[in-house]
Amino acid sequence: MTNFITNINKDITLKMRLEELISRSVELKFLIGFFYFSGLDELYKSLQNNKDVIIKILVGLEVDEINHQLIEYADVSSNSNEKIFNNYIASIKNSINTDNFDEKDFYDQVSFFNDLIKQDRLIIRKTYSPNHAKLYIFKLNQDQVGRDRLFITGSSNLTRPGLSDQAEFNVEISDYGVDAAEQYFDELWNRSIKITEIPAKKNKLIEIIEKDTLVRKITPFEAYAYVIKTYLDVFEKKYVGDTLENIFIKNGYTPYKYQFDAIKQALAIIEKNNGVILADVVGLGKTIIACSVAYELHKRGVIICPPGLKGDIRYKDAGWNMYKEQFKLHDWEVWSLGELDKLQEQMSKGNLKDIEVVIVDEAHRFRNQDTQSYEYLKNICRGKIVILLSATPFNNSPGDILSLLSLFITPKNSSISLDDNLAGKFRQFKYVFDMLGYITKYYNSPDKDKRNNALFKYNKLFNTDDREINMNLVKESSKSLAKQIRDIIEPVIIRRNRLDLINNTFYQNEINSLSVVKDPQEWFYELSKDQLNFYENVIKYFSDFVGERTFTGAIYKPAHYEKDFDKVSDKNKEENFEFNSQVNLYNFIRRLLVRRFESSFGSFEQSLKNLKKTNENVLEFVKKTNKYILDRDFIEKIHILEPEDIENELIKRIEELNNENNKNNNNKTPKIYNLDDFDKKDEFLSDIQSDISLFDDILDELKNLKLVGEDPKSKTLIKNIKKQLQDEPNRKIVIFTEYIDTVKHLSERLNSAFNGRVLSIAGDMKSKIDDINKNFDATYKKQENRYDILLCTDKLSEGFNLNRAGMVINYDIPWNPVRVIQRIGRINRISKKVFDELYIVNFFPTEIGANEMKSREIASIKMFHIHNILGEDAKIFDIDEVPTPSNLYDKLKQNPDDLEKESFYTKILKEYEQIKNSYPDMITSLDNLPRRIKVAKKGNENELLLFIKKFGLYISYANYSSNDKTTEISMEDAFEKINCNANEKSIDLSGNFWNYYKELKDIYDKKTISTNPRENDPERKAINTINSLINSKNYRFQQYHIDFLKMLKEDIIDYGTLPTKTLRRIAEMNCKSENNIQKTIKEIESLISEMGSDYLEIEKKRLQSFNKEIIIAIENQKI
Repeated sequence: MTNFITNINKDITLKMRLEELISRSVELKFLIGFFYFSGLDELYKSLQNNKDVIIKILVGLEVDEINHQLIEYADVSSNSNEKIFNNYIASIKNSINTDNFDEKDFYDQVSFFNDLIKQDRLIIRKTYSPNHAKLYIFKLNQDQVGRDRLFITGSSNLTRPGLSDQAEFNVEISDYGVDAAEQYFDELWNRSIKITEIPAKKNKLIEIIEKDTLVRKITPFEAYAYVIKTYLDVFEKKYVGDTLENIFIKNGYTPYKYQFDAIKQALAIIEKNNGVILADVVGLGKTIIACSVAYELHKRGVIICPPGLKGDIRYKDAGWNMYKEQFKLHDWEVWSLGELDKLQEQMSKGNLKDIEVVIVDEAHRFRNQDTQSYEYLKNICRGKIVILLSATPFNNSPGDILSLLSLFITPKNSSISLDDNLAGKFRQFKYVFDMLGYITKYYNSPDKDKRNNALFKYNKLFNTDDREINMNLVKESSKSLAKQIRDIIEPVIIRRNRLDLINNTFYQNEINSLSVVKDPQEWFYELSKDQLNFYENVIKYFSDFVGERTFTGAIYKPAHYEKDFDKVSDKNKEENFEFNSQVNLYNFIRRLLVRRFESSFGSFEQSLKNLKKTNENVLEFVKKTNKYILDRDFIEKIHILEPEDIENELIKRIEELNNENNKNNNNKTPKIYNLDDFDKKDEFLSDIQSDISLFDDILDELKNLKLVGEDPKSKTLIKNIKKQLQDEPNRKIVIFTEYIDTVKHLSERLNSAFNGRVLSIAGDMKSKIDDINKNFDATYKKQENRYDILLCTDKLSEGFNLNRAGMVINYDIPWNPVRVIQRIGRINRISKKVFDELYIVNFFPTEIGANEMKSREIASIKMFHIHNILGEDAKIFDIDEVPTPSNLYDKLKQNPDDLEKESFYTKILKEYEQIKNSYPDMITSLDNLPRRIKVAKKGNENELLLFIKKFGLYISYANYSSNDKTTEISMEDAFEKINCNANEKSIDLSGNFWNYYKELKDIYDKKTISTNPRENDPERKAINTINSLINSKNYRFQQYHIDFLKMLKEDIIDYGTLPTKTLRRIAEMNCKSENNIQKTIKEIESLISEMGSDYLEIEKKRLQSFNKEIIIAIENQKI
């Protein structure tokens, strides 16, 4: 047998040789760099089989942990026995609390090694000076023939790699040099520091292993409390000095604790994520919190807000211009949402180089990445700290939420999700969201094809082969999805509602300054039978039900006549951007008309007159020129316009394009249709004429039924307001509507009825801001009392204090509940309470003479028909709720305070405070718990929850009986599974535990790989275009053009910072002709100017990495 042991020949490794020698030895003397338990773990069986062997281990080095990798090091600074001992104990703790020991074998064997220490069979000492030697001496049994000692020396440490896995070089010697080797060991041993031979130190080492490492045993209740504490610790707060409180007091603001906590938390979030979303409900002071954060950052910035919220730059007595002065942001600038192009231009020119912070008020407006305004804002925010204000961040689809996050977070290299690819995560969310939405909408549809498609999507989503849809499963999945999205956004958002403040023990006393919102009142306006029939018919005309007469909307969807889309497959329809966008536009217009009809007959009449004129002009142009023009770019923009502006802007644009006197317009994106190419030319012309005739007939009916001239709805409004003001003359009233035309329709009537004491805002808000503040803002210094009633659109539901009013009248139904919250939030301000109770009024149609019960029945049916037309435009129901007339009516009558539930954070905080008060010593002990501990308890399922901390706290989950073995669940769902009382007993880990535990650990150690986008995906198109441009090697491209294109490609693949609008611009580039090359070079130059030639390098420098850290594993066993 050779004396050399290299581990290369797996038939003879150092491990195998040591096992053989241990079985024949009475004493082992090991001098090693560091004592890893994993080394003895490898020799566990041979040590277990030799009940008499004594092991002396002399440790020469120590261990530390850097970036979760163990490293040996020589501590030359240690000069006292106590310090060397403490350092060694700490290094033992560091080494064990790592992935190397986080496995079944070590858990099974650790008690054996502790017993060896207790029995003085494992004796450990530490050298005074660093020693790198590896020396293994064996004193053999007396029955060994020919020799009684031997030693092995070489390169191998007493670790798993050193003993078997990696190539080493060791030599075994049993003759010459044994005495010298043992003498060398004994001399070092005799002048070393005793670790296990002094009882106090031995007990300390055993205690460290049992209580400060991952093998520590805890109760299920301790684990439950530990998870809660870890979750709450995520919400870190930074220090804020006394100066800020002085600013509050100087400007007449109360320094509420809930606001200062938000400021501190926002600063901590910004430090780690370069941005934050402030999303407290309306009336709790987001503006003040944002200004305070800006003040504490000590940087220059810009504020972007709706034009009506800017305030006068000269007087600085209202709006953002007032707030920025109050908080000493003197060098900050306030820009309107409509000035984004100019702001981006100024920044690209380098005129605002020192801008480091961007505040965006009403940020929910920027939810569509495929718009010009979003692209402007994204480029403005690049490389900046971003503070987004929105009371409605959750009232959107997953894609909308990602759009907000992408303004300050790198979508494909994010710290706020367990895997780095946040964009991929939200792509999955959107897929599930769309599937669940379709299933919920069509599971019981009268259309057989849609019903079957819903079942197909259901089986695909849930991996089943069922014949019926289980809506309970759909509802649970919808709720689970919402919780997961909230979990992801939670680390970067600050959101509290009034219920949170009431239930938070630290804030309860502060909430007394808010009024109580009473349940909404119903005001019914009466219609005759003929008027009610007309009401019903109008709804039918604009529904998607194909009846005798329906609104065709031909001028909004010419592509449907150009090609026979009835013969095109659904798949191709979905991938046809032109077809899809025109369908959306048509649906948008017909829904808009129905909403205006519900709003007021006067508003609806004006819309019909406008649309009739537009259709007539288009028809005349088409017949003369045989052409039709539609602006594709405007179709993209329409969704970001205010409801009151959409119709007028659309009419204006279509008439501009289809006008013989305006052929040379400068628009870049009109689509010119030649009617000779239409498959359905005659039908196109016929449908335009059909819509004109429909408008004529409806207008005639409106006139005959006197619905405009003798408007029953406005009469009811005036009658009831008179009674209200008679009862409470000091309670001012705000009337909200979505549409300027409704304001105009009501303004003259109301002013006539109330002697001019009505302030109407109909698109002329800028000139009336002073009147609004003086008459309706209780905090404004210059008070007046010229007006009792404020009549306005929802432009005033954002940003204004209207707390001198005590009643909000929703003249038209706010189909998005967030509108109700925003509207009532204008009069329910924490800054100054005027009324103890606040009132809300909703309007509904009924029949003349109907009693209250019958009126509610009529109203619920009419509103339900409208709701069905509005489809996804109505946000009344959650995705998991099934709409019915009665449910809808109950929803519309719901108190806005009931729309908001107590947040999960508040629920957890209350639970933690109760545990803290009942078990203070246990809570204190949680600070010293090690990571990676494990516990099992009784439960309702056989399952495993692995809690992982990155920037937030995440839960990897496995259900032992499920086909989908591993997934990620929300903290809210996990909370229900780990909840237990103080008497809950721990049980042994099950036989399934370690396999699932390893799988859950491994799955999130792998970096998420971006899924390849579909060929029609904007990312894929952009990449293909970039490759084509680079490979063309066109001589007109400069090297910096190529370098920038490569940067764009790297961004698309690895970082994902480009909005959809930018991706489409890239995809449209080509070099097929000289003209196209020039356009492409110009576009590249524009992108460089807008984004910066080194924008991606700046993005990379801002990235922060947060290591994933396993906190605890909790197993439930169904017993």
